Formats: sequence, C-alpha cells, structure tokens
Amino acid sequence: MLLVVIFAILGLILYFSSCSIDKAQYQLEYSDLVNKYSKEYNVSDELIFAVIKTESNFNPDAESGVGAIGLMQIMPYTFEWLQTYYDGEVTMNTDCLYDPETSIKYGTRFLAFLLDRYQNCEETAVAAYNAGFGAVDEWLMDESCSSDGITLENIPYSETRYYVAKVENAKENYKDVYGL
Repeated sequence: MLLVVIFAILGLILYFSSCSIDKAQYQLEYSDLVNKYSKEYNVSDELIFAVIKTESNFNPDAESGVGAIGLMQIMPYTFEWLQTYYDGEVTMNTDCLYDPETSIKYGTRFLAFLLDRYQNCEETAVAAYNAGFGAVDEWLMDESCSSDGITLENIPYSETRYYVAKVENAKENYKDVYGL
C-alpha cells in the first residue's frame, strides 16, 4: 500500500513539473495584445502565439538575417504595404516594429489577410507568412504542389516546409497546455 502511495505522489510530481515546463516553453507573454488583435482580426490566439514563438521566441528586439523585425518578424516592405493597404498611407517607420503592440497588430493583420486570401486554409496562410504570398500563389497553380489550388500538398522550399510544421506544432502545444 505504501508503494502505491509513493508512486502516486511521484506521478503527481512528474505531472505538475511537466506542466510547468510546458508553460515555461510556451509562454503567454503579451496575452492582452494577442487577445485584443485576435478578436479584432478574427485570428485564433493559438495561431498568433505560435507565430510569435516560432518567429522571435517572444523577443521584441529580434531581427532576422534577412531584415525581419520584432515579435512577429515582419519585413519592412510588408509593414509598409500593410499600412498602405489598411490605412491608405504609411504613417509609421519600421522601427515601430520593435514595439510589441505594433508588431502583434500588423502581424495579426497580415495573418488575417492571408487567411482570407487562402480561404481559411491555415497551413497555406502560414506558408505565405514565411515565403510570401507571391511564391505561394505560384505553388498553388503548380499541380505538383497543389491538386486543388487551395491546399499545399508539397511545399518546394524546405525552410517554409519546416516553418509550417514548427508553427503547427507550437499551435497544438498551446492548445494542449492552455486549452486555447
């Protein structure tokens, strides 16, 4: 009987320590901003958190080797395009992307745009977030990449294939850990 109690206690300790490890790895930093823009642009919280986790690991000062900036790693020309598309003009410089709210707002706007463009096919939208929608539009017209013109069965860029899988994994972990 004592052995059963000991194993039960050890099991509980392991369970709760793995939960805290998961929560440490999959943080909810900036959740107020994620929730705000999730509702405003109709993009799931878990997708936004997964993109932030994958892109910058919650570092607002992140910069990529190709020039993407901030939490959601937006390229300066994409930021300018989004401002013009939604606001009619460019009113902010690219340094604003270091601001968490600006990065989350415009990153979520871009995800919403891509989800709309690709008929809510999330994996296709995420591929476009990484590779650009010009490349994804070409892939969708290529029968070796897409049989229906909506979903990608084959992503030609290995970096984008890996990125889509990584975002999907992070999104599922956010769902599992937090019930999002």
